[in-house]
Amino acid sequence: MNYPRLKIWFIVTLTLAVIAVVIRAIWQIVVIPTPGTMLIFIPLILALLGTGVFLAHLVFNPQKIKSLPVLLGITMAITAGLFAGVTHYVRFIISPEAEHVLCKIISSLIILASASTYAIILNII
Repeated sequence: MNYPRLKIWFIVTLTLAVIAVVIRAIWQIVVIPTPGTMLIFIPLILALLGTGVFLAHLVFNPQKIKSLPVLLGITMAITAGLFAGVTHYVRFIISPEAEHVLCKIISSLIILASASTYAIILNII
């Protein structure tokens, strides 16, 4: 990607999406300020911010992807996201809102996909 305007356009688009999701996650913490909510959404916010920074770094400086700080940052962002996902999964499955069988199937598929992605990333890194 040697087109500076395209790079900037990508980063702006990514930043808008990340900010929207982070605002929604912060809003969830404000609306329901319980320890369980914070246990899910604080790691999720960290994972989103870390992923956004990583993708921005990847667009502007792709040759530095193999440096140790970048790899540690990637691993930490993915770990925070997987932690939030597992915590949400465990809390969601036992909740009364998860009565429908499809809810449990969807959340199980998401957690399996997240764990699989984590394993792939750790094997690549």
